[in-house]
Amino acid sequence: MELIDVLDEKIIQIGVDAKDKAEALSKMSDVLLDQGYISDKNSFMEDIYFRESQGETGLGHGVAIPHGQSDSVNKLGIAIATLNQGIEWESLDDIPIDTIFLFSVCNSANFARDHMLMLSKVAAKLADDDLLERVRKASSAQEMVSLLCGD
Repeated sequence: MELIDVLDEKIIQIGVDAKDKAEALSKMSDVLLDQGYISDKNSFMEDIYFRESQGETGLGHGVAIPHGQSDSVNKLGIAIATLNQGIEWESLDDIPIDTIFLFSVCNSANFARDHMLMLSKVAAKLADDDLLERVRKASSAQEMVSLLCGD
């Protein structure tokens, strides 16, 4: 499985206004619900917050990758949001988060393997500081997909 298989322009948001982590995750979950990736927003968010309680998902450099497995997920996907302003988030370097990759992962063994593979691929891409800066400045969902799927 490749990133292109799970990146969907319909669940990528550029320039989101969110005052905090809860609002950002809620807005991203709304998009996942509207696009059929999840069947129950509340259940999905409970599972995301459960995972958040187990350890930080802020990678540092303003990026967070919240994830977790949920029975409310219909389809593996990665919702992406760039924020107009950084928000507080538990992270390795305590820098405010301005770019979020929210994984929707079904609660099954097959999806768990795909989830870990996609998580590692996204983390590897974002380790490139130049690419990360271009991702932050992407002006459209199409540009975001192109940046993340390019070699």
